[in-house]
Amino acid sequence: MVYATNDTEDELVSQTIIPPSLVQCVTYIIFEIPSLACTIFLLFHLLSNRNLRKALHNHIIIILLILTLCIETFDIPLYIDNYRFGGYKNSFSITPSICLMWWFVDFGVYGAITVFLAWGSIQRHILVFHHHKLLRTQRQKLFIHYLPMIIISIYIFGFYIGVIVFPPCENKFVFQSPGCGSSPCYQDVSYLGVWDYLGNGIACTFIQTISSIALIIRVLLQKRRINQPVNWKKHRKMALQLLSISCLSLTIVFPQSLIIVIQQVGGPNMSEFGSRVNSYLVYLYTFVVLLLPFICLGCLPELWPKLLFFKPKRRQAIGATTLIPDRGQSLAIKTQET
Repeated sequence: MVYATNDTEDELVSQTIIPPSLVQCVTYIIFEIPSLACTIFLLFHLLSNRNLRKALHNHIIIILLILTLCIETFDIPLYIDNYRFGGYKNSFSITPSICLMWWFVDFGVYGAITVFLAWGSIQRHILVFHHHKLLRTQRQKLFIHYLPMIIISIYIFGFYIGVIVFPPCENKFVFQSPGCGSSPCYQDVSYLGVWDYLGNGIACTFIQTISSIALIIRVLLQKRRINQPVNWKKHRKMALQLLSISCLSLTIVFPQSLIIVIQQVGGPNMSEFGSRVNSYLVYLYTFVVLLLPFICLGCLPELWPKLLFFKPKRRQAIGATTLIPDRGQSLAIKTQET
């Protein structure tokens, strides 16, 4: 492990933080507190309620919320603390262990969200259109639903622990800089860096984009058919749930991926293409994580009554009323008739 020299520190201090550190600090604080509360609320009810916990379409949501919780409790508070002092130091001493954890969350957990969103976009097609064929038995659920998520988890965390904690190079830490410097050293190793931003990043983003567009097209085609093999009302929630999350993610991730592709394909002449815009996209991607719990909550109306500020509308029952005359009235009627 290598620590930053004074020259490196002076060079980082002279660099301009985009957007300004004060803007990032204030906006993160504004969104962090309600987002963290919403994440804890959702995880508590999704894990404690047996029906919600067993619903297959909620499993990806639970994983994404757990990853979001890691970012909200460790990563974002460190950035807020750093930007509070202008982006050049934290209020406490940063150690190499903290830097490694910071990098793991910054690259590993964010990377895991991208990969799980890609798998979730594929899984939606199975849940909506092939549920009765491919997920009928417990054996099918194990191999088609649970096993892919287990394999993805092992791969993602194994990869990032390997390249960050046990890298084939020397990590260089800049303790005064946000995130302990620009990036871990594995990104300078050609095959690891290329695999990370191509395999774990750009490829997953394009898979997510294509699968989401394909799902919308398939749904529209199914609704036009006379004999619909899919009960759209039954599966509408699980489709809209993950589609809304994908739309939130792709608004930031897709342009960012395009900029990286253009920079790599365009050669030296395009190496600076979109660099300033990319700085804002990196900043905005944090809000994808901060807004994700609210999108999940909006797609789970069964949890709305649990909210303290939620007041359900009272419905007045309207029905037929039968009037039964009393004895005196009925006797008087009979006397008049006589």
